[in-house]
Amino acid sequence: MGPFLSRRQLLLLAGTGLLTACAPSPRRRLALPAGQLPKPWLQRLPGDWGVEPWKLQATATPPSGAALLALSDGWATGLPASSFAPWPAGPASEGLLPQAEALRPWGLPVGFGPWLLVLRDRFDLVGDSWQLLLDPSLRGQLLLPASARLVIEIAKRIGEPAEVLPRLRRQALGFNDRDALTLLLNGDAQAAVLPSGAVLPLLNRDSRLRALLPREGSVLWWSLLLLPRRGGVLPPTDWLLAPRQSPLLDQLLRAGFTPPLQRQKLAAALARQRFSELLLPPEPLLARCSTLLPASEAERQAATVLWNGSTP
Repeated sequence: MGPFLSRRQLLLLAGTGLLTACAPSPRRRLALPAGQLPKPWLQRLPGDWGVEPWKLQATATPPSGAALLALSDGWATGLPASSFAPWPAGPASEGLLPQAEALRPWGLPVGFGPWLLVLRDRFDLVGDSWQLLLDPSLRGQLLLPASARLVIEIAKRIGEPAEVLPRLRRQALGFNDRDALTLLLNGDAQAAVLPSGAVLPLLNRDSRLRALLPREGSVLWWSLLLLPRRGGVLPPTDWLLAPRQSPLLDQLLRAGFTPPLQRQKLAAALARQRFSELLLPPEPLLARCSTLLPASEAERQAATVLWNGSTP
C-alpha cells in the first residue's frame, strides 16, 4: 500500500481542483410524485440519473436542481408556463395520438387513460352509461373525484348539469382520489370514479371489481415529462423510446399505463391484454373523451357558480 497523504497535501490537492476532477459527477435527477411513472420504466434510467421523490403540496414547486420532472396533467397545467422549457421536437414526440398534441405546450405526454366507473359486487347493475351513478341503490355508496371540475364534466355527460349535479352530489359518500380505491376494496363503498391506471392492475386479481368506460366517453388523465427552464436536461432518447417496444410496453400496459401512441403502434401489444378496450378505447369512444385543459377566468367563474348552486 502506498503512503497516505498528509492533511497538508490533501489541502494542496483540493486547491488545485484535482480532487474535484476525480470525484464522481452528481447524478441528474428526475423528480416525480409517487406512482407517476411505472417502476419498470424508471428502472431503465441510465446510471447517471436518479429519481427524487416529490411530495406535492397545495402548490407544486419544482424541486431545486431537478433536471427533469414528471407530473399529471392537472398539476402540470396548473404551473406557470414560464417554469418550463419547450420540449423539442424529435423521435419521442413523433407518432403521438392527436389527443396528446393539446398538451405539448407543457411537455411530453408519455402515458394516459380514461377515468372509469368502477363497481364492487354490483353485478346486478346493468348498463354502460354514467347514468348508473344515479341509481337509487348507490345513494351514500359512491366515491367521486376530489376535483369539482371533473365531477361537473361527468354530470354534463349524464344530462343538463344544473339538474344532474345536485343529484350526483347527493349520491356521494365522499369526494376523494387518494383513498377511494382502498375504501372500495374494503367494502366501505360500492362504486367509485377512478383513473384507469389505478384500477386495471387489480381487475385480473379481484373478481369483485368491474370497470366500465361509459358510452358517453370520459375525461382522460395524463402523465407528462417536463423540462425545468433552469437546469433542464433531456434524458437519453433510448430511454424515452423504450416504452414503444415489448417487453417493456407489455409491462406498462399491464400496469394500466398506455403510451399515447397511434393505434397501429400499440396494436400487437394490446392484443395480448385482457382489457385492451380500457387501455386504448375504440376510436369512436375515444373521440368522445376529453382532456381538461386550463380553464379561462369566465369558465372558472361559471363552474364555481354551478358547483355552489348544487350543494345538497
